[in-house]
Amino acid sequence: MTDKLKDMFNSISLPEDLDERIELGFDRGRAYESAQRRRFKRRVVAVAATLTLIIGSISIIGLDKVEAAIKQMLQYVPGYNVLVDKEEGEVLALQEPVYHEVDGIFLRITAASKLDKNLTVTIESNKNLISKEEVLLKDERSNILAPSSWAVAGGGDFWQGNYHFEVKEDYVDYSIVLGNQEVSFTLEKTIEVDDFLQLGPHAQDKGISIVAIKKPMEDKMKISLLNRSEGEKIVGYPFEENLYSSIWNPYTKLEKSMYLIDREGSKTYPTIPSSFGSQMSDFYFPTTDKEGLKLVLPYVKVNYPNLKTEKVRIQTPKDGQVERINKTLVLGNIEINLIDIRRDKDEIIVSLKAVSLEDEILDDVRIRGISGYGLTFNEDTGYTELFIDREEVGNRFSLYFESPTTLLLGDWEIEFD
Repeated sequence: MTDKLKDMFNSISLPEDLDERIELGFDRGRAYESAQRRRFKRRVVAVAATLTLIIGSISIIGLDKVEAAIKQMLQYVPGYNVLVDKEEGEVLALQEPVYHEVDGIFLRITAASKLDKNLTVTIESNKNLISKEEVLLKDERSNILAPSSWAVAGGGDFWQGNYHFEVKEDYVDYSIVLGNQEVSFTLEKTIEVDDFLQLGPHAQDKGISIVAIKKPMEDKMKISLLNRSEGEKIVGYPFEENLYSSIWNPYTKLEKSMYLIDREGSKTYPTIPSSFGSQMSDFYFPTTDKEGLKLVLPYVKVNYPNLKTEKVRIQTPKDGQVERINKTLVLGNIEINLIDIRRDKDEIIVSLKAVSLEDEILDDVRIRGISGYGLTFNEDTGYTELFIDREEVGNRFSLYFESPTTLLLGDWEIEFD
């Protein structure tokens, strides 16, 4: 790796108290891990593994009972944002969190839900995960199952993970096994609701429905968000700390975070904890409850896991040379233009330009065909620059893009009165 690229990476600093660890699993062990790097600040992207279920429904008499039922079933776990209609089948769920601690190491099962043969479990712990250490599931007959997919994110010693298992029998008693700890839990029947939108105030636009549950606290307001979509997979709500689009679209003008607005027009933005994941669904606003409050979401983050561009074969130029590429790769509604490639000693730089729609902006994308890379925006050229070590690609290499995450702009304004 060249000295310039080394200096660029070594100068990257983390925000205080933020040390996100990402472990992503698909197909029982195939892991995808990608760090997007830019000057002065590291961006670690938590791409959540696909979750195929969540909770059933409830019968409603009053907002306070809605709140209680939501807490009982969802337990306010990030990532649990889609409710399964009762027609899909009976949903079993963990009614109360389960806590286990040994020698200062705790393991908490905060949520679990099962639909047919699909079981999703969310756990929290301060155990330092070692390489190749797995979270396993034990059923009533002591069969041990590995997760089919998972997503883990955390800060400091604390981490939280969503694990999806494909079970075979209609059991209700299970255990989570992690190292020498084994924590048992039992699933129970959930109660039902007729319509997702009965869960609270909501807004609908572009085939996406967002429900907001408001809970006043002593000196702040907690708002929990749930969503339902007809097509796109929603992977995040608007808060600035979770944006990466400045690498691709630095000059786009948009409100970067959700906010509360009152009748006088005063805006209140959420306070984000030092450790967070892209699937956050609970937000805290430093304001007391008042009449006329409205929640405004200028966009939602959506992911298209099945989109992929064609592959482009690129010849590595000689030192000091610049070669034009002039290739446009189509990624759904997004286009990525490969402008040119140049070489500075052992450093290869590819100039890229993302072309977004007026109401949909590229926020992140997986770059495949290469193993390690850096990304930054060059203000002088107006291009996104992809940095690659020549030792990793040799004289020729392939490049393609997949699984884009975009900011889908829309009209999601939720009035609480």
